[in-house]
Amino acid sequence: MSVESNRKRRHLNLFTNDIRALMFAYGGAQDTDPESVSILEDILEEYIIDLCHEAARMARSSNRNKVKVEDFKFALRNDYRKLGRIDELHRLSKLIRDARKTFDDSEGKSMSKMAE
Repeated sequence: MSVESNRKRRHLNLFTNDIRALMFAYGGAQDTDPESVSILEDILEEYIIDLCHEAARMARSSNRNKVKVEDFKFALRNDYRKLGRIDELHRLSKLIRDARKTFDDSEGKSMSKMAE
């Protein structure tokens, strides 16, 4: 992306607080320079957008309209840390989903016993 197009697009400040906190956690000043935060946020936004475009290209090349986790895994195939994190988050998401389902099922059974 060119510098001009970065200036033209609307800056949403989605990650500003997180970036400030990370900069402080890694030894920066508590009152970080807003320009530094803005630059890091631009880099992060551009990275996420590029990653999503790459995943969308993978989905299109597989003749799909929807992007799947596998598309992101393929886009990150050379970055083992991020790939491992995807696997970990996917596993934890499944664990949470199964726990909720078990909780909802057991709660529904106990509620039906109470109604009798």
